[in-house]
Order: sequence, then C-alpha cells, then structure tokens
Amino acid sequence: MESENEAKRLSLSKLKIHKNKIIIIVVVIAAILIIGFLFSGGTIPNSNLQAGFKPAPAYKTSLGAINGYVYGPLGLPAVGATVIAAEQGGTATSKTAFISIDGKYVFSELPPGEYILMVAFPDGANKVLDEVQVTARSVQTINFNY
Repeated sequence: MESENEAKRLSLSKLKIHKNKIIIIVVVIAAILIIGFLFSGGTIPNSNLQAGFKPAPAYKTSLGAINGYVYGPLGLPAVGATVIAAEQGGTATSKTAFISIDGKYVFSELPPGEYILMVAFPDGANKVLDEVQVTARSVQTINFNY
C-alpha cells in the first residue's frame, strides 16, 4: 500500500514538473513575440500603402528608382532586413538599403539597366529577384514576403 502511495506521489511530482516546464516555455514564447512586436514599432502594416510611392522630382532626370516593402514571417515589417540592388553589367552600380520601421526600402537615382535585388532577413534567409529593369524616369515597386 505504501509503495502505491509513493508511486502516486512520484507520478504527481513529475506531472507538476512537466506542467511548470510547459508554463515557462509558453511565457518565454509570449515574451519573445511581444518584444518582436515592440521592436517592429508596434504597428501592423497597412496593405493600402503598397502602391503609395510617388515619383519624386529626382526621378524626372535620366535616372530611375526601385522601392517597395519587405514583410517578415508574420506579415509584419521585416525590420533588420537588408536589401541590395546590384546592376548587372554596365557600371556595376551596387546600393544597400535598410528596412525602415514600416517595412519600406527605397533605391533612388539608379542608372538605367538591369538589376538583381537580394533581401537578407535577420534569421539568415535570403530572397533574390533578378532581371529587374530600371529605365530613365521609372519607379519600380517590388514587395518581398518572407
């Protein structure tokens, strides 16, 4: 009888330990999500902003531009990501843009030509898009999703 009670006590104590571990894991995950939300500016991107870029006076020259938004895995702005635009051939122009708090990037005053765009996300994932054509006085809007 005593061994049965001892076995039940051991079983209950193991159950309590597992329950406490689960609670700690849930709290840690919730804290990470909240901190990520706060570091992203605490905002949810407005999908109406995607077409909100307008040519600036600088684009009325013989140069062009590429801009857009970069979204992370949860659809929030990918703050901390980097976008690189590299011209293929020609003058081999290369520019780097960091993602703003609302997820926007802008490459202005690009010489006309064909470009490769690469997005480097903070977790090491990359997205690449090639054959992006930039012509004089053009604005290409390209959005990236994780």
